[in-house]
Amino acid sequence: MMGICLRYMNNEEDAKDILQDGFVKVFTQIESFQFKSSLYTWMSRIFVNLSINKLKRGVSYVQLEDDQELADTSMTELDAQPSWGTLTRDEVLMHVQELPDIYRVVLNMYAVDGLSHAEIADALDISVGSSKSRLSRARVILKERLNNLSNNA
Repeated sequence: MMGICLRYMNNEEDAKDILQDGFVKVFTQIESFQFKSSLYTWMSRIFVNLSINKLKRGVSYVQLEDDQELADTSMTELDAQPSWGTLTRDEVLMHVQELPDIYRVVLNMYAVDGLSHAEIADALDISVGSSKSRLSRARVILKERLNNLSNNA
């Protein structure tokens, strides 16, 4: 569960706070678990929701002016095989954590948690186009950072 918290929060202290709050919620709400999914899935959802709620309270989600332009960006170039060498999971996680909250959250929800843009838009109270553009922008920023890392190596 700490891994989930670290993906959403940009520092370890906030992640630890969410982790603690999440386990308190799991133990106090365990009777609501209905065995319709695995316990892991149910618990993951709690930790993701707590993380998103904390970010919503602490971050002003600024609407991007060029949402549609970013949403229309072709992913072909971004998805090409990178020449970043062999990065460890922790190195990639560190760069994901450095993304601005509005991009990191959408990237995690889409790429890691497997949510659709409609589900992301609903959870974050944004449009589907904003979800798509934020994912696109997150990929561009992450790719640039990882390319710079490999160019400096």
